Amino acid sequence: MDKKAKKRVRGVAIFLVFLAMAITIGVEYKSDRSPDNGKADLKSYQTEFKNHRWLYKASFELSSASLEDAVLKMNKLVDKFQQQHIKRVKGPNHGVYIFSLDNTKVSSFKKSLAEVGNIGTQIETVDTSLVNTNYENETANLSSYEKEFQELEKIRVPSDVERRSKEALRAKIKLTLQKLDDLRRGDSYLVYVSILPTPKNSNMMTTIRRMVVNFLKYLVFCFVGLVLVYFGTRLLMFLLAMMGVKGLGMSGVGGAYQYGGYSGYASKYYSRYGYGRSRRKTKRIYKEKESSSEPKDNGPE
Repeated sequence: MDKKAKKRVRGVAIFLVFLAMAITIGVEYKSDRSPDNGKADLKSYQTEFKNHRWLYKASFELSSASLEDAVLKMNKLVDKFQQQHIKRVKGPNHGVYIFSLDNTKVSSFKKSLAEVGNIGTQIETVDTSLVNTNYENETANLSSYEKEFQELEKIRVPSDVERRSKEALRAKIKLTLQKLDDLRRGDSYLVYVSILPTPKNSNMMTTIRRMVVNFLKYLVFCFVGLVLVYFGTRLLMFLLAMMGVKGLGMSGVGGAYQYGGYSGYASKYYSRYGYGRSRRKTKRIYKEKESSSEPKDNGPE
């Protein structure tokens, strides 16, 4: 193998090494930010739970080494304790539950959660806007608002002030009905439970070992791909030559490419004008001619 061929082989080897390293780093970076790595976006479920008006609320965040087993246990637990079903979601990397629970069953429910997974964050809240709200007073207010609204409804041609009063009463009636509905649920908790897989513990040595294994794997893949591309290209050139494509000689498949027979034209050009070869030198001898101005010697007269 000559020096040029060795340089080409060395260049291809360096390219494959750097390509495998780039793929390894890219895959590692992507896997760290993948949702399958125990990171799930639960903001939409948390917002939905927050928007539900309830006097008492409780949220629990669980983690488990086996998400499938934890979800199966949680399904049985919810079927046993839930009072009103609101949402139950099973994703590829999370489980979310929103339901109501009777106040008397909260303690036993917390104890049962420990069998599902590890309890991380646990929050209990109370809607302070409803704490000092009396059910009987709100019922009396509702009756008064409805009576005023009915009186305004009897007016056939209401004025602008009366129309604004009707709109204000309609809003008060809607808000009061919402408060009464919330107060009726004062004997229950709105519960939010999320389950995530336990993050895998990884140290520096584990990460390096995984990256080395991936690097070797991708290096082999790149080498095999390069071999396939090389022989595939040679096969394609051979087929094109068989089909009579000009400039692709069958004997030159995989070798030097001659565009349109340029080398033959160049050789003719250089041979014609004497480039690239030695020319025979010709020595010419010129004889002197007699001058025509001198008289010819015709001999003695």
